[in-house]
This record gives sequence, C-alpha cells and structure tokens, in this order.
Amino acid sequence: MTSPEPSEAPRQGPLTRRGRPADRPEGVYEPPERVQPTGSGLEVAVVGENGRRRTFKLKTFPLPGWHKPLADAFARCTGASGTLRTPESAAGVFWCWHRFLVALASLVDPPATPGELTVDHLECYWRQRHAQVKQRGLVHEVRAVGRVVGEMPAGMIAEEVDAWLHRRRSVGQNPAIGGYSDREFNAIMAAARSEVAAIRSRLQRGQRLVTRYEREPDTLSAEERRLAKVLAEIAATGEIPVIAHDSRAWDNHPMMTLARQLFVTGFDLGPLLTLAVGISGRNLETLKDLTIEHDVLEDKAVRVEVIKRRRGPARMFETVHWEIGTPSQQLRRPGGYYLLLEQMMRLGRSFSGTSSLWSVWDPPDGHHGPFDVGLHLKDWHMQRWKQRHPLLDDNGQPLQITSLRLKKTVDIRNTRAAGGHLPSSIRSNTMPVLFTNYLRGDPSVHDWAGGVITAALSDAETAAQACHARVLAGQVTTPNNAALQLDVTATTATDLLAGNLDTAVTACADIDHSPLDGGGRCGVSFLMCFGCSNALVTHNHIPKLKALLDWLIDERGKIALDLWWRRYGMAWIAITEHIRPKFTPAEWDRAQPAEGLPELLALLDGPQEPR
Repeated sequence: MTSPEPSEAPRQGPLTRRGRPADRPEGVYEPPERVQPTGSGLEVAVVGENGRRRTFKLKTFPLPGWHKPLADAFARCTGASGTLRTPESAAGVFWCWHRFLVALASLVDPPATPGELTVDHLECYWRQRHAQVKQRGLVHEVRAVGRVVGEMPAGMIAEEVDAWLHRRRSVGQNPAIGGYSDREFNAIMAAARSEVAAIRSRLQRGQRLVTRYEREPDTLSAEERRLAKVLAEIAATGEIPVIAHDSRAWDNHPMMTLARQLFVTGFDLGPLLTLAVGISGRNLETLKDLTIEHDVLEDKAVRVEVIKRRRGPARMFETVHWEIGTPSQQLRRPGGYYLLLEQMMRLGRSFSGTSSLWSVWDPPDGHHGPFDVGLHLKDWHMQRWKQRHPLLDDNGQPLQITSLRLKKTVDIRNTRAAGGHLPSSIRSNTMPVLFTNYLRGDPSVHDWAGGVITAALSDAETAAQACHARVLAGQVTTPNNAALQLDVTATTATDLLAGNLDTAVTACADIDHSPLDGGGRCGVSFLMCFGCSNALVTHNHIPKLKALLDWLIDERGKIALDLWWRRYGMAWIAITEHIRPKFTPAEWDRAQPAEGLPELLALLDGPQEPR
C-alpha cells in the first residue's frame, strides 16, 4: 500500500537526495543570485535541504562597510553546498553576527570594514559580551563568527584575527539535565494519551454527525440537524462562519468550537507532539518535519523518511520503519500513531495544501501547516494542555514537561531494556552521542548502572566461589593418601606429586579431556583452571599462586576496576576464598612467590611495545 497522493500545493524547495535527483532546467541555467540589493539594504535568500525558505535582511546591521562581504560569505555558508543547510541553523549564525557587529559598533574606534578588524577589537568584544552571556553562549557566538569569516576571500581578514577567531576555547561545564523517573514518565504519557484520545473522539463525533446528515438526515434531531448542516458546509469549503464574540480568548470562541469538531487546531499540538516524542523517541524537530509520504508494509509497519539534523552533508534524511500494532495500540505504537495523525489532519490538509503531516486551523491564519515556514512552537501550544493536568514530580513540586527530557527518558529506557548494550539501544543517534548527551550524567542511569555492576560482581563472586579445583592441604608424601583425598587414581596422584601434571599455576588431572573445551584437549586460558573439575592444587603450588596474586594486584592499578573484575575476578576469588583457606597461615606465609611468573603472565596480553 502506498501513501496518499501529495496535495496540490506541496511545500516548495529543492528536496534532492538519494533516489530523488534535482530537476534539470532546459537550456543554459543561471542560478538566481542569493544576495540581492534592495532599497532598504542587502538581503540573502536561503533555501535549506529541508525545503524551507527564508530571507535574511541586513538593514538593521550597523557598520555598512561590513554588509557586502558579510552577505557574500554568509550566502556561501548556506544551502545544500554550505555547512548551514537549513534556514534554522542559518538564523542562529545570522543573529550571532548581528550581536557581533553591534558590539563592535559600540567601541570607541570601531572597525569600519573587515580589513580594519584587529585582535584588540576582538578582545574588547569578548570582555563586553562575557559580562552579558555565559561562557558556553559566548564561545558558540565566536564559532559562528569564525565560520562566516572562513568564507571571506583570503587576505580580507588579518591572519592574527583569523587565528583568534578559530582558537580552541573551553565552553565550561554544561549542567546535566536528567530524564524523568518511571513514575513521572508514566504520568506524562498517561496525561498526553488521554488528551489525544479526547481529540480523536471529538473528531470522530463530528465526522459521524456529518455522515449521518448526508445519508440519514431523518435520524437527527432538529438541533443536531442544524449543527450538522453547518459542519457539512465547513467540511465542503473549509470556511468557518464568522461569529462575533466579546472574548479575546480564542480557546472558548464559538468559531473555535465549530472548527474543533472537524479539524485539529493549534491548541491540540501540545499533547499530540508530546505523545509523539514519548512513543517514537525522536526529537521534536524531527517530528515537526514529518510529511504525509509513507508506505504501509503488510499492515505491520509504516516506512517514513525523517529529517535528522547535525549529521553532515548528504546525511540529513533517514528512512525509519515504525510498528503499527493492533487497533487498540494506536496510541502506543509509533506506526499506528503516525497513521492516526495522518487521518485526523487529512481533511484540514485538503484546504491548507501542505505536504506536511501537520495541518491545523487557527484564527486568523485559517488552515495552514504550522511548521511549513519554521519549527518554532508558541508557548500556548504547549502550556494550555499542561494546565489541565497539574502533574507533580517525585519531590512534590510541579512537574516541568520538556521534549528534551522526554526524549532523554525514552533513550534511557531503551538502553535499560537492552541491558546496557549501546548498539542495541540506538534509535536516532550514534553511540557516542547517545552516551555523551543522553546517558552520561543522568542520576537514574548512575543508579541503574551501579546496580548492574554490583549484580555482575556478585555473579562473578558466586561463580568463583563455586570453584571446582580440588585442593590437597598439607604436605602429603604418599600417592595413596593423595589419591584418597583428591579422588583420583594412584597413577594420577603419583604424577601429581612428581610435578608431571603442573600447568602455569596449578596441576591438571586430565588435560586431554577438558570439560571447559568440549571434552577435547584443553585450549582455554589457564586462569580458567580454577573453575575446572580437572584442576588440582597441592602445597607445592603455593609459590606460583602467591606470584599470581601479586601480579593480579599489580594489574588492578593499571586498568579500570570493572575491566579487571571481568578478566581476573574469578581467579582472584577462587584463590583468596577457596584455595588459601585450605592451608594454614604459617604454611602460606613460609612459601616465597615464584620467580619468572610475571613474564609468563605478560603473554596473556600478547606482544608489547618496548618501553
């Protein structure tokens, strides 16, 4: 099954990517100049890879001598060929430059052109801005300025100025913002899900009323028939009748009451987007960029192309497959929820003409795609529905709902569900980004990871305490006594006492039939001997065991503790908890550690570079 046909007036833009080549104009093609002079000043037109357009005007910028070189360099930074591939990212750099030039213009001797800019000017700018913004924001601002300066012609900016702008600077500590607890997350999702269920029921009631009016008008009461007639006209034309009202608040306006029975409105975006983040684990910007283009695969999954920013050129687009689930899971599975959103906004989309998944009716804009021009979400979009659900956090304070914390919580839950295995946990980020930006520093991750490590150490200790090595305590000199105590044959006991069965630190009763290596000749590490039923230990092995313990202690100071436990924990516990207590303290202390064992043990890590 394929996706619905796009509307007649889709979002305009060069949506070129793999599988969708650019249109080729006939004849000689001259691309339009992105820098255009106007009566009020220079303007730069930006068309991003996501299809959005925006014009940046320099008329409010001070220092006119900077305008032309700045506009040209900024234009080279934007678009599919530059590093600023969306109007949103271009806007961030553009306004950083506005603040930079305003600061320069306020100096006693401002540089009139880029060639007059000196390091002294930059130091004054730094001191002035450092008193106004935090270190992280100022470093970001300097990087934005340096990015555009890098596109200016060689020689326009002095070398020492360019070096100052591209100097590496510390951004300072970024306070970690944790995710939500399980209780908080479940409360948020329950509140958002109840709101979306109410929106779905509201639209279904309005659509059923229109259908009954068209097919069975006699089954309606007089009041229902009057309302259905108005709704049928709205469904056919998309026009909401103008109704005068004294209140300036649109949420309870009669026109909004009519529109809400057939269309999704801006007041619905808050819970719709919140639930989308919680179900899909995608960030808010990616969800706002969803389109109606999709494929349903065997009624099991939906294939959708999403926009993923900050991945570099030609990597903005990604194809995802979302599970649909059963009809009862429509508000719990990302694929089913996507299809629900497409269906709920289909009627409004026929009037707005957007190819975006999102289409709402709002006064005075009427039907429109709320994210066609930009991704900005007004505060009232998110706040109204939260006021209807006064949720509390774990400390009893009002719960602050943000999409960033919500996505972080989903990533944490996915990682926990995968047992901490990052390759199995990633959904929308690389492993370094997932760990650095979403997992590291989160208190709940610390608690959970601490529990995992504790459980792992407990398992290692339990396994080590189940040591199968047989220990012959005391100095036994006769093979018959040794055979009796160790439950081996007299021949094996004779070879044991003679040292013929010795391995690196213990002895082996039957090296040709190993229970750890499929019953064949043993080929596992000798550190595994302590968990093998063939392992035998006598008084003569104490020097090697003590040398091994000294080496293990030395290794513990060289590598991370968790790695040390994974490698050597079983051997350490087996010797200290199972073998050493079988001998008397005097017996153990009299033996001197064997020499030469560290050189043998070094072979465990393979050839080493000379030091």
